[in-house]
Amino acid sequence: TGSGGTLFSPGTRVTGAQFAGCEPLPTGPFEIYEIQGEGAASPFVGRLIQSVDNVVTAVSTDGFFMQTPASRSDGDVDTSDGIFVFTGDAPGVAVGDQVDVTARVQEFFDFTEFSGDPVVQVDGSGLALPPAVVFDATVPSPDPAAPSCVLEYECYEGMLVSIAEGTVTGSNQHFGSDPVAEVHVTAAPERVFREPGVEFPGIPSEPAIPVWDGNPEVFELDPDKLGLPNEIIPGGSRFSATGVLGFEFGGYELWPSSLSFEPLPIPRPVRARAAGEFTIGSLNLFRLFDDVNDPPGTNTLGEPRDDEVVSSEEYATRRAKFVAYILDVLGAPDILAVEEAEKLAVLENLAADIAAANPGVRYTAYLQEGNDIGSIDVGFLVRDTVAVDAVTQLGRDEIFDFDGSPLHDRPPLLLEGRVLAGEDYPITVMVVHNRSLSGIEDSHRVRLKRLTQAQSIAARVQAMQEENPDLRLAIVGDFNAFEFTDGFVDAVGQIAGHFDPEQNLLSGPDLVTPDLIDQVLSIGAAERYSFIFGGSAQVLDHALTSRALDASVRGFEYGRGNADAAEVLLEDATTPLRSSDHDGLVLFITTDVDADGVNDDGDFCPMTGIPEAVLASALGINRWALVDGDAAFDTRAPGGEGPAAAFSTADTAGCSCAQIIAAQGLGTGHSKFGCSLGVMRHWVSLVSP
Repeated sequence: TGSGGTLFSPGTRVTGAQFAGCEPLPTGPFEIYEIQGEGAASPFVGRLIQSVDNVVTAVSTDGFFMQTPASRSDGDVDTSDGIFVFTGDAPGVAVGDQVDVTARVQEFFDFTEFSGDPVVQVDGSGLALPPAVVFDATVPSPDPAAPSCVLEYECYEGMLVSIAEGTVTGSNQHFGSDPVAEVHVTAAPERVFREPGVEFPGIPSEPAIPVWDGNPEVFELDPDKLGLPNEIIPGGSRFSATGVLGFEFGGYELWPSSLSFEPLPIPRPVRARAAGEFTIGSLNLFRLFDDVNDPPGTNTLGEPRDDEVVSSEEYATRRAKFVAYILDVLGAPDILAVEEAEKLAVLENLAADIAAANPGVRYTAYLQEGNDIGSIDVGFLVRDTVAVDAVTQLGRDEIFDFDGSPLHDRPPLLLEGRVLAGEDYPITVMVVHNRSLSGIEDSHRVRLKRLTQAQSIAARVQAMQEENPDLRLAIVGDFNAFEFTDGFVDAVGQIAGHFDPEQNLLSGPDLVTPDLIDQVLSIGAAERYSFIFGGSAQVLDHALTSRALDASVRGFEYGRGNADAAEVLLEDATTPLRSSDHDGLVLFITTDVDADGVNDDGDFCPMTGIPEAVLASALGINRWALVDGDAAFDTRAPGGEGPAAAFSTADTAGCSCAQIIAAQGLGTGHSKFGCSLGVMRHWVSLVSP
């Protein structure tokens, strides 16, 4: 019969239209590996197919996975032996059942499955499951150019997978009604990191530019797809799991039937400061806006800068989290540079909350409005341990010649001050928040703006260093750049004065001498991250120091508890975790309270007086003392050749001649005429063996 029940006599020629509404008989049976095929999509899409005597490997609320028994597998790594059967409701099968399925093959947003009211027949139970594919440090392949199969994850789609020593590489995501969602993982026993270069395949026309592999070994773990609870699992946690490889929202996911994990302990505060140390910190406040609807402002070109308005509850929660994070995780830095603050009043509110929580920590807020049309700015919170001499905004009126827009959306802010510890300790801090990486793969404008911003800052740094070679300068903030080149522009290297033009699509002249030091490079490779993107750990937040300050640096750390924490914790006022999406940083610096040129932690003689009592006119031949106010010992040479000796306070561990005499109980002659050559050499051998 044809459409509408038409009867045809034998021999009648019938057109295709007369068969409208008829369902063809299923074809097959076919093995699953034939249905999956070697390509990204099944060669049987849209066809009614039968596959028989397969084993149920996992069951969900709306379907099940089945797999070819090992004895019938084609053994071809390019073709998957597993497939999902979508039933729409409870499937009525159990793990270990042997099933025959007749259904239509569909690519559901690129996920191969049986669907369309499948006919499922169970003709056995209690079967052994096929052996799981072992994912580890080499499978899936970390090399996008040489995977173990043509399409890598597609080759294992729907199959049983086991992981013995995996690592969670990113925090739980947050999707509306699903507050604790999947996490990025790798099957290897350590994190994955962003590496130098342009993401694979790179720029074929520029073979010298490094290529980053893109970390293809990263995929997702989604426990609730097969009924396990989605738990909070911090980034960096170890886990083991067995499950099936599914696909959702454009990415492959392990849907586990069993899962165990060892959560990474967070928060992990920075170390306590040692005696004589002060600290400089930096923290991205992740768009900290208040509950006040301010009138729109404008940038330097008159473009509107309109703010967000949050609820009073959200604003209070955000502040409470930052109070705890700044006090308990960052250790209340003496100078805290901040990024992504709406306005000065927001920082003043935060400073007041900190003082209420700990009356011993009192901050003064500094912020100047910039050009960002989203109304985020950089600023400082400065404790009363520091005297602020000046806060200056840099480059607000600079124009980006490419299109006439402001060059600096968030213009750098420069703080000049003095740490109040014995003799004042001058310190200069610049906070930056440069153009993001968004769009860099496709936009020449983005690349050029990042380079031009870096060159602008580099020129200012060099001018400051030339004016004062002894300048103690720290440049901190969210550079939106790595500690190495991204292949397009080495933004941090341009500012620091060390980059390789051959490894960058765009670069400018080297403007900075001597180079600045990126303190990120002083910590272990496993700690070099402040932000996680797509499961890849990376540094966006840096502290660059001048040579003059580097001698006083005693450590650099990130305060852990933001980048690795679940996104949903942003809404929890009871914990500092996920106060921001960036981990804050802290730079530990020792002072020189007696200004003798020797830092306090290496100063054998505190409170050295320079110049000391010995007069230049009384200084004996081959005698040494600090008589003219600097850190170099003075002497009178003999008429002939002298001993060719020279000493400084660095040699004597911060001790003057008078202090050396007192320490060794020497006679008054040394006090009057200066320390002899023998005394000086002996003392140096004692303090600098």
